[in-house]
Amino acid sequence: MKNRGMSLRRRLIILCSLLMVTGMLLGVGYQVMQARTRVLDELESATDLAWHLLDTMLPMDSVRLEATEKAAMQNRLHNIEAVRHLDIRVVGDSEQVLTRGTVPAELAAPSWFVRLVQVPEVERTHALSKGSNEVVVIRSNAAAEISEAWQDSKDFLVVLSILLLGINGILYVTIGLWLAPVRLIVDSLTNAEQGDFTGQLPVAGLPELRTITDKVNQLKTVLLNSKADNERLALMSLHIQESERRNLAHELHDEMGQSLSAIKAIAWSLQEQTRNRDSTLEVGAGKILAIATAMSGQVRMMLGRLRPALLDELGLVAAVRQMVREWNDNHGGCKCELTVAPAFSEVPLEKQIHVYRILQEALTNVATHANAKRVEVVMQAGESLQIVIIDDGNGFDPQLQKLGRGISGMVDRCQALGGQLSLFSRPGLGVRLSMVFPRMRDNQGGDMA
Repeated sequence: MKNRGMSLRRRLIILCSLLMVTGMLLGVGYQVMQARTRVLDELESATDLAWHLLDTMLPMDSVRLEATEKAAMQNRLHNIEAVRHLDIRVVGDSEQVLTRGTVPAELAAPSWFVRLVQVPEVERTHALSKGSNEVVVIRSNAAAEISEAWQDSKDFLVVLSILLLGINGILYVTIGLWLAPVRLIVDSLTNAEQGDFTGQLPVAGLPELRTITDKVNQLKTVLLNSKADNERLALMSLHIQESERRNLAHELHDEMGQSLSAIKAIAWSLQEQTRNRDSTLEVGAGKILAIATAMSGQVRMMLGRLRPALLDELGLVAAVRQMVREWNDNHGGCKCELTVAPAFSEVPLEKQIHVYRILQEALTNVATHANAKRVEVVMQAGESLQIVIIDDGNGFDPQLQKLGRGISGMVDRCQALGGQLSLFSRPGLGVRLSMVFPRMRDNQGGDMA
């Protein structure tokens, strides 16, 4: 079956996934906003705390700090927990870094999260000593706090991702179970489109699908009954048609044949009586005799087309062999090869005419349309009877070319035999006709083929 778009199952999964991803993005946005607020508050608090600590640690009565005092101050700063969020440096005649916020590598946040959560720097300054041109610059370093926010957000995102995948998996399985009857419904309708109305769909779980399956089952039952009625009507029509042909053949043989024979006898007698006496009567009698003889030939051809006498006298196999011989004699540019199983000779008499007409119509189509050089007819018997006709002619595309009445008649006759006909063809690759029908049984139930 051709793919005509995205399946309902996939559409539902994508829709649910999009909704969940939207929810996830909203959750991430909320998490980022909370993280930004927390980072900013934490940095402001750490900066203010460091500034107040410096205010208490720096002796404002001193003009200049000694190196030992700076080292002691730096050690005290390192012991302050809040300093890890700050960069503290002394700026004056020269710049000296007292401490810098650091982040362990394993806790570093990814760049995209840093860009989203990044907040403006918070900066405080404090004079190093009274009258000194050196100042202590306290500047926020958000890396550590952002990393902590990332650790908290990462757990949230991992849980949300697992939840999304879990829900999607559950939805995929559940929707697949709910929609499983849809595939059965499509397959059933496809079979019905190809003429197979057998088989009933199981009861579906969803109420909507249960209603559809019930309607499909009812439709197949109606179509199956209609198909059976049509086949009976087609079979009856074929029987009536063949009966009329048989009766017409008998009438032509008995009435027309006897009349032409009488005309020929009278014309021959008149020709003999007037020979060498009256040339006008002799010529007229000769013309009558010639016309009657030609009409007799035409009548025999018509009788053969209406009802092949050989079919009634010697059976199906002999009649088919004779038909193929005559076809080869009349179509010298194309050779027909016949292989026929003896089992076909025991097809019931009322069915033999259908097999004969199918082969007759197939060979007529080859002669009329195929422009073939070779035709192969294989009539084989196994668990069922099969007829295969293959030619190497022009071929055609069954999808583009409408099949004629001849093929339709072959289909009807094949169905009258209880079988099916299939046709395969491609432009330039010839035609392959295949007919399969069950082995026949006589009225006593014995295997006839």
